[in-house]
Parts: sequence; C-alpha cells; structure tokens
Amino acid sequence: MSAVVECRDSVEKELEVRWAMSGNFACSVMLMPEMCIAEVKTVVYEKVGIPVEEQRVFIEGQELPGDSLVNVGPAECPLTLLRSLSDPCITNLAQLRASKDLFEPLPRGQFTVVKKLASGIHGDIFKCCWERDDFGSQCVAVKKLRNDSLELSEDTETNERTIHMESWVKRPHSEDALREIGVLMHLSRQDDLPPYVLRMLGVYADDGFTWLVSELADGGDLFEIVASQRLGESRVQWFTWHLLQAVAYLHKQKIGHRDISLENILLKDGVAKLMDFGMAVQTSSASGIPLRYFQGVGKDNYRPPEMYVPRVSRIRVTTPPTLAPNRVAMIETCNRNFCEVRFPGEAQAGQRCMADVWGYSVKPADIFSSGVCLFTMTCNCPPWQKAQLENTCVSWVRSRGDAGIKCLMELWNKQSLSPEPLRLLAEMLRPDPTQRPSAADCLRNTWFEAMHSAETA
Repeated sequence: MSAVVECRDSVEKELEVRWAMSGNFACSVMLMPEMCIAEVKTVVYEKVGIPVEEQRVFIEGQELPGDSLVNVGPAECPLTLLRSLSDPCITNLAQLRASKDLFEPLPRGQFTVVKKLASGIHGDIFKCCWERDDFGSQCVAVKKLRNDSLELSEDTETNERTIHMESWVKRPHSEDALREIGVLMHLSRQDDLPPYVLRMLGVYADDGFTWLVSELADGGDLFEIVASQRLGESRVQWFTWHLLQAVAYLHKQKIGHRDISLENILLKDGVAKLMDFGMAVQTSSASGIPLRYFQGVGKDNYRPPEMYVPRVSRIRVTTPPTLAPNRVAMIETCNRNFCEVRFPGEAQAGQRCMADVWGYSVKPADIFSSGVCLFTMTCNCPPWQKAQLENTCVSWVRSRGDAGIKCLMELWNKQSLSPEPLRLLAEMLRPDPTQRPSAADCLRNTWFEAMHSAETA
C-alpha cells in the first residue's frame, strides 16, 4: 500500500496523503515548522491506522530517516509513503530486552539475605528482607544475576529463524535474562496486571550483579504440589483458571511465554502466579500479524509438536485437499514429526511440491503447554515425554481424535475429569495449532462459570 504526499504552499503547509493506486484522499497532515518525518508518521498512524513501524517515506526513490525535516514546496517532488508489511518469519529477539542503562544503583544496606531458594542458569535466587524507609520491611525474592551472563546476549543474532537454520551464527542463550527483565519491567508498569503473573518490584545493579526483585511466592511451585498429592478437580479447576488468566493477559500484551510449566507456576496465599520470562517473545507485529518462531524451547514434556521445526528452509510435501487462505498447514514429515509449512501459490491439491518451513505461532504453543499442565495436575503425571509421533502415547492419542485424551486416562486408570473440562483439555492438546482455542476462548468454557461469578460478585 502506498500514498503520494502533496502540500499546499503556505506558512503552515497542509499535506494531503493520497493512496497511490487509486489516487483517493487518505488523510491530511498539517506541516508545522521544523517538523520531522517521524512526526508525520505519527499523525498518519493516528488518522489512518498504519503503524509507524510499517511506514516508509521516500523522495525520488530515496528513503528518508525519521529525523529528517520535512521540506516540501510546490516545486519539489512529492513524498511517497509506503506501507511495508513485515515478513512474519523475521523476528527480533532483542525487542523485549531491557536496557542496562535503566537499572538503578543497588541501594546499600536495604537487602538482608534470609536464605537461598534455588539455583539458576544466570545466578541464584534468594529470600531477602527488604528494608525501605517509605515502605517498611518486606520479604521479597531476589534473583541475583551475574553481569557477565547478561553481557552474553550482546552482539548476538536476533532473528530466530537465522539462529535455528544457521548453526555458525553467534546465538544468545535461550534463557535470556535481559528479555525476562524487559518483560517484567513492561508488566510492572501496567495498572491492570492480574495477580496471576508474578510482579517485579525493582531491578538494581552493582559492579558484579544485577538484582531482580519480585514479590515472594512462598507456597512452592505447582510441580512440587502435584508430585506430593492429588489435587482433585476443584483445585485443578482453580489453578487452571489462574494460569489461563495469566496467559490471556500476556497474549493481550502481545507477549508469548514459551516455557509454561508447573515448575514455572508459584503459589502465594493459594493464588497461582506464572513466572520465568526468559524465553518470552512478541506474539505479533505492530499491525497484528502473528510472528513465526523456530527454536524448540521450554521443557520437553510441555513443548507442542509444532516446535520441532526441521533445520531446513524448504521441505517436499504433499498438498492437502484444502488449504487455508494463507496457504499454511500442519503436515507430517518423513521423520515422524509435525511441521507447519507454507505452500506456494501454484500448489495443487494432492500434488507433491516444495513448501517453505514456516515455524510456529506462539499463542497456540502456550495453550498446548497449559493443556499439559492441566493433564498433569489431573493425573499426577505428564501425557508423554515428547509430543512427537514416534512417541507411542502421542500416536495412540492422535489416532483417536479428541477422544484420545480420555482414552489415555482410562488406559492408565488415572483420575479423569467431568465432561466439560475433559472436552476443553482435548481441544487444548490438539496436534494442529490452528484447531486449538485461544486463552480467552478457554476462559469462556462453562467449566469456569463459577469462577466468573465469584470474580464479579
């Protein structure tokens, strides 16, 4: 989509934006003295809705940067505005990373270590007593991150497709501490952050460490609870509701978690809180186009089948009888994996062709992982070790469609669920990501009617 920008000769020039293809009027921009291209783009976004990130402005074929001053006179060439739709397979892992320049100096004498809670990849986690003049004493969790670990992500490849396909590039650690801090900083600024997401309270730095301070959830993680006791359907319902509330909120914020597991859900006063955002990514572009990712991240038990992406850019497959408008479909590869591919425009039904390996979309992946959490809380064990067809449980369940999950529970003599949550679970664990419900759809399930009533009471 493109538009020609013309202006009328006056002290304050009015720019008319016209669509290049039709010549129809799109909007007008009042050009003020010393106005730059970035400001013009902001006005175009407000009036037309094209995100600033997707606007490109040219004059005589040369693109103008955002800090260029607009200098349009009646004798000059018009500006051309192009809408550039990004390739969904080109992603920027650095987009969510926090800038270390934003970290405050560590306040001396405020933190007293009570005990060590856990060890982490980039540093250990402690229970601390935080003494602040304005807030008094508070018990908090501190993830003490080594600064040299944070520096490992510098000068690394940021496009995940390139990282997955090209083994020689310099790649960041899949558990990116700066990305986790960036996500938590963003969430902490939101007035409507639900209690089901672990809240960051501050981030500080000294010469050797970065101190990531969050609320203390001292009830342990859900994996420990499930490993030691049977929850029963009412508690499973309660914790699933909390988890899906967290996932729905993250997706609304265009954030995908990619490492949802019982180990990453903490309890505080009976409330389940989702944590650990080191593998989080943006779910969509500025215009809402779902982005595609390629790395298999998260824990094997919880990872959805589409995350096992082949390390090739194209693959020979048979075109299915029907194709979605975007020509993307889930297929079975020769090595018994699932894979989403994008078929060429000329592909004919039932014919062999070369299709692009198309990675995966994050939102359905989070739903699948949440479904594994629901199954594991119900049965006290995961449904499989890996969601690949070579796994007997996966192929056995798949052959029975939506009834497969119920059949698996019965085969293992495991506690089952009532019909409605069982149907929801089957939908969340569907192999084809396009057939899974969204987090918002899951929350609308009749199983949660009592939760909705309690929330609005």
